[in-house]
Amino acid sequence: MIGLLRLVAGPLARLLLAHLDRRVAAQSEAKRLSVGLAAEAIRGELAARAEARAVLLAEQGHFFTAARLGRLLFVLPLGLWWAAVIADSIFGFAWDVAALPAPLDDWAGGILVSLFLVDGLQGAVRATRAGKGPGGGGR
Repeated sequence: MIGLLRLVAGPLARLLLAHLDRRVAAQSEAKRLSVGLAAEAIRGELAARAEARAVLLAEQGHFFTAARLGRLLFVLPLGLWWAAVIADSIFGFAWDVAALPAPLDDWAGGILVSLFLVDGLQGAVRATRAGKGPGGGGR
């Protein structure tokens, strides 16, 4: 009886162990592929950031950069409109400055937030990183 059990259990155990080995190999292959894809995504992100940094470095020192011109195209007309509204309100001119239409008034608020809050915070972070801001120590 024990001999018969050994005869059947030996090959069955080998088949079971071979199946488990193949299953572990397939799982590790899937994990290896997943890690490879994540590494490629990270390399792509690093390359994109390097290109963006190269563009920023190339534009340094030039007054009319693409970012600055794009910002001026939105900010200057909006600033002129606000100046007209404020001047008309304070001095009582007969200009009758019209209100901005529905989507533009929301955009104007977004532009204001971007200019004063976001750009201001970016400048503060840059100054702090450079050691020039509050708590930077100036070293």
